[in-house]
Amino acid sequence: MAYARAPASLSVAAFFVLLATLFFWLSAFSVPFIKSISYLHTSDGMKFGNFGWCDGPICYRHVGYAWYPEVLDKTHLTGSLILVAITAGFGSLAFLSLVHSIVDLASGFCSFTLTLISALLSSISFLLVVICWGVAHHRFSDNGLDPKYGSAFALVIVGWVLYLLAIPFVVIGWFRERHYRREVEAASTRRRWF
Repeated sequence: MAYARAPASLSVAAFFVLLATLFFWLSAFSVPFIKSISYLHTSDGMKFGNFGWCDGPICYRHVGYAWYPEVLDKTHLTGSLILVAITAGFGSLAFLSLVHSIVDLASGFCSFTLTLISALLSSISFLLVVICWGVAHHRFSDNGLDPKYGSAFALVIVGWVLYLLAIPFVVIGWFRERHYRREVEAASTRRRWF
């Protein structure tokens, strides 16, 4: 009796996707939901997150927000950061698909597709985060607010790298699964004459 062997590379890919998805979820629910995680904070206590900002106990929650037009004026740019949450959602689906691929090797293509979509979305999210908060950091510095990057910025960068690292492991696992399936099919079609 032949047992399906799950390639170890799928387990590594699932672990990378799980970590990346967790990092993107934490970044998505940064300030004002998780007060200790922000993209940018200033010396006077202002913290900026995905869905709003906080100034001490006062928080503003909104998808797409502006803070003093001369500093952070593009609501559509901060609104586009919802892509961080969408990336986390696709990452969750990719992780579940990879776990299913470990159990049932026939679903490798679906896992590859979802991981690839998650990596693509994470690349776009990464660029949006760098553009939005890089410009904001520069403008805050020009206004003398002494900005510092927060942990959400680092979480998005590490999550993006992990999604990109997961792709080769999924591809290797997919090819190993196809090779294993051909071996099993060839063994089951051999005729024995005894």
